[in-house]
Amino acid sequence: MSKSTQLALMVPGMLLFVFVFAMMPVVIQLDSDGSLQFSLGQGIQYLKDYLIGIGNGESFLFDSGRNEYSFWDWAEKNFFTSLFYVVAASLIGTTIGIFVGIYFAVTKIRLVRSIVDFIGSLPDFIIVLLLQFIVVLIFKKTGILLFEVATLNTDKIAVMLPLIAMVIIPAIYMIRNVVVQMQLTLKEDYIGTAKARGLSKTYIIFYHALPNVLPFIKSDLHKLIGIIMGNLFIVEYLFNNKGIAMLIFNNAFTYYSYQYDVVVNGMLLFLLIYGIGYIVLRMFLFALGKVFQR
Repeated sequence: MSKSTQLALMVPGMLLFVFVFAMMPVVIQLDSDGSLQFSLGQGIQYLKDYLIGIGNGESFLFDSGRNEYSFWDWAEKNFFTSLFYVVAASLIGTTIGIFVGIYFAVTKIRLVRSIVDFIGSLPDFIIVLLLQFIVVLIFKKTGILLFEVATLNTDKIAVMLPLIAMVIIPAIYMIRNVVVQMQLTLKEDYIGTAKARGLSKTYIIFYHALPNVLPFIKSDLHKLIGIIMGNLFIVEYLFNNKGIAMLIFNNAFTYYSYQYDVVVNGMLLFLLIYGIGYIVLRMFLFALGKVFQR
């Protein structure tokens, strides 16, 4: 199957997934006795109302509290907040992962690698809570507030600590992959030939081994971006950052009903952020390949 055909099938497939996934809170519900109740018809009605509302604009209105707002008036700032964290975490995490992974692959620092592996085994929310705890502990001991631990108002916005939390998971994931692929690559025959020619270790690593590791990294990009997007939900919620995830969390349910439109619109913006993050990473790896091309 050609790439164009795959893309043509992937786009409607993702849209269908968003529409169906957003139905779940109304399709699957609990009765008063605790048993599951399925209401597919109600979910389909929500979808019909959304599609009809696209024409008259009602699909882009939502209730927050007791007031009605335009989704796009709120979404712009939230979108760029989420996009910033995804792109920054992708680039920083990948850069750290590649170069630290190379270092771990050619050295025998077992303790540091064990610590990295341990941190990588922790759930996202535990890492966030640990970072917040460390910052609060340092503040109590020294009176120095390194970073804001949460966004409480517009004057004190948590930026650096959420970014660190966003970077840690993809960086560790990338480190593990690079270590494995680099160690396998360094055992190849052409590496032995390069050594026999008297080429320096640094040159062999970056101009012989790394270009052959990059294709493995590129093949894993969708999974990496998926990890980052999943991490974004946790980070925005625990740091109270005003991104797309928080827009969905805060407005999916109102006093009156479930707001299907908000969830669909928010998830569509998540797909856009996912796509932008993927493209940026592909461009970065392409540029990196050109830098270390023989």
